[in-house]
Amino acid sequence: MSKVFNQYFSRYAESEVAVLTQYESGLPDEFTVDHVVVIPAYQEKIAFIERFLASPLSKSPVLMVLVINEPITESIAESVTESLREDNSVANYNEINQQKALYQYALSCGDNCWQYDNLTLIKVAQSQTWLLVVDRFTRAIDKEQGVGLARKIGTDLSAYLISVNRIRQTWICSSDADAYLPDDYFNALHTRDKNTVVCCFNFKHSSEDKSIHQANFLYESALRYYVAGLHYADSPYAFFTIGSILAFKAEVYVQARGFPKRSAGEDFYLINKLAKLGAVEFIEEVTVNLDARTSQRVPFGTGPAVQKILDLQASHLDYCYYHPQVFTLLKAVLSAFANLWHYRGDLIAWLEPLSEPIVTALNQIGFEAFVEKQINNSEKQFNKQLVVWFDAFKTLKFIHNIRENHYQDIPLAQALLTAPFRLK
Repeated sequence: MSKVFNQYFSRYAESEVAVLTQYESGLPDEFTVDHVVVIPAYQEKIAFIERFLASPLSKSPVLMVLVINEPITESIAESVTESLREDNSVANYNEINQQKALYQYALSCGDNCWQYDNLTLIKVAQSQTWLLVVDRFTRAIDKEQGVGLARKIGTDLSAYLISVNRIRQTWICSSDADAYLPDDYFNALHTRDKNTVVCCFNFKHSSEDKSIHQANFLYESALRYYVAGLHYADSPYAFFTIGSILAFKAEVYVQARGFPKRSAGEDFYLINKLAKLGAVEFIEEVTVNLDARTSQRVPFGTGPAVQKILDLQASHLDYCYYHPQVFTLLKAVLSAFANLWHYRGDLIAWLEPLSEPIVTALNQIGFEAFVEKQINNSEKQFNKQLVVWFDAFKTLKFIHNIRENHYQDIPLAQALLTAPFRLK
């Protein structure tokens, strides 16, 4: 095991990895797979497991790490015990029962080959698929850490199994229960450029409910519009940050210290870190189909956004999104960065030809302090640090400042028509 893996597992990995490390020698000798996919499951039915096991993906040696989780507030987590749950003494009893049903179904899919603490390894009957089932509903996840912690647990376990050669492929796939994985899902990763550390699969939302389908189409258009705007501006952070369509190299994942433990946005913050360690590649030819559905399980993201659009439509209001001008201004500042090093000692002269919205936004996100800190660096090192500093998060803050102070959101349909770029 390499030093970078050892350091991560000893300092930053979740407690489940310690259990796996301690009892790994007890794993069956035949437990070696080619691929791994991590799926956090909260308030999910069994259909996604059935779908995966019926697909061609299960015909090759593959591991699904299933983290069945139940977020709960810290105050309740400290006081709720299993006995309280059994006698209906907490409000989320029904949700916990739903998690138990999923857990019991997963365990029934085959032979129980290994079990310690909250980890159970199942060899699926008449299949080359294995399930590593993680119980994080009996010992619930803090609500503030939510899906981020659930993803981190599953991905930490996957990284460990890769480091000890139980998983041959070094890619960790991150998905969700609402994702329909295509037949070439795993194979698409074999032909990636050697410098690529993150892949984003193409995606498409759909629903049999016409209103939800149309609302999700709007939201998906907004996602594609945002990334198209970043491409237009020549941002190095022009990629999708959707947790259900990601794959990343295990070694780079541990270098970045894993998924942030957040109730939402964990995918955005992880890929923002990974993008600083290598290339991000969009696999346009392989599409993951996603169930379009409303949800209040997370504070923001697809589910809440779709519900918001439905509410707006019910009130006959437009769904508004970023004004195209924010991307024009972003393009201007990124272009101006090309000669910033030469003006590092005279920022007033560098800022002078830029518009007032750009200058204000840069000041608000700590631009001057960054330049002062890097002022003695060589041009190569300065520009490298500039790309790291003005990352996906700083880019978003820059855009939000422009929006709040100069160019408010406009109806998405209008934005799509007037933008100086087009969606693919």
